[in-house]
Amino acid sequence: MRAAAVLAVVAHSVWGQPVGGFVGIDIFLVLSGYLVTASLLRAGKHSKTMAVGHFYWGRLLRVVPAATVVLLLTYVASLLVLPRGRAEQVGVDALSAFAFAANWHFAFLGADPFAGPASASPLQHFWALSVGEQFWLVWPLLILVAAMIAATLAWSQARKTALVAGIAAVVITASLAWSLYSSASTPDWAYFNTFSRLWELGVGALPATAAGFLARTPMLVKPLLSWAGVAIIVASVFVITETTVGYPAPWALLPVAGAALVIAAGIGGEPAFQPLLRNRVSTYLGDLAFALFLVHWPVIVLLHAEMKTSVYFYASALSLMFGLALLLHHGIEKPLRHASREKIRDGMRAMEHGLLHIERATKVALVAGLVLVTLALVSYAMRPEALEPAAGITIVQPR
Repeated sequence: MRAAAVLAVVAHSVWGQPVGGFVGIDIFLVLSGYLVTASLLRAGKHSKTMAVGHFYWGRLLRVVPAATVVLLLTYVASLLVLPRGRAEQVGVDALSAFAFAANWHFAFLGADPFAGPASASPLQHFWALSVGEQFWLVWPLLILVAAMIAATLAWSQARKTALVAGIAAVVITASLAWSLYSSASTPDWAYFNTFSRLWELGVGALPATAAGFLARTPMLVKPLLSWAGVAIIVASVFVITETTVGYPAPWALLPVAGAALVIAAGIGGEPAFQPLLRNRVSTYLGDLAFALFLVHWPVIVLLHAEMKTSVYFYASALSLMFGLALLLHHGIEKPLRHASREKIRDGMRAMEHGLLHIERATKVALVAGLVLVTLALVSYAMRPEALEPAAGITIVQPR
């Protein structure tokens, strides 16, 4: 599902189609809510409380290195291709994104959530990452409180999980109510507002708290749930548009509900008859989704400043974003995702002595990334406007 979500976002950013492709971000929020809550609850089964510090260290390694590289590269590239004033603003945007406050930054600036590449910040998409990380700064602490209450009262694991579900339900109810109000009164503010988006992460958390129940879903029912979820998501991609009144609430309920159904169907065993969602290609694209999401918008905005919209632009943009995503995922994100402090120190020592081992699959991916980046540069160099004579220069043909 991550693959479908990121491809919808990329397609909408590049071509403006499908019209509701931006709801892929809503799907990301639901998935994030589920995956991290499930991880926290699993960790809680092995201790009376839970290792919050270990969770934060994992999130740090999962997000910060890759995001920081993209922020730095985007700022440097902006200095090279954008007007000075706009490039300096990108530097401010980068600082807010590094602090995981990009959504509030763009909200206070009055940014248009659907501004095109001609005017939008190349880092505006970091608002979604900021919302997620703000949630995960607080959510583990709430689960920790629930675990401590359960431990004090000698509650069973089931009762502790039920308490977490209750907390999630309160978050969903309060956030959705606020989102409905703010979407009607100040839709641009609601789009970026953390409190207008928390309910989406909360909906993702609910299936994690009901994993025991959902795992007992009959295998004949699972495909029906999954396909129903897919149908709702597909409908939302074509029904919701940038001008839809009532977004994020109530219209985001469509992709959120669809994503929740697909997640629920996959708990306790993969449903049958799911070739599109569950195959090697979609699984790999799902792994690549975070890196691809990080690089796609800066690539589009910065190339738009240098190229006219043509087949050369599309070839350059797609080659560059997928090439950079491969390099970022296999060169930075994946090696650090599960690294401990000891592994990082050992890796640094191995690099110093030239003993660092790189798996063959990683080498192939890195080479593929470099090839795609090279193709993007070739397409950029061949763009028609680059071959046109500069203004004021007359080419004299030989006699």
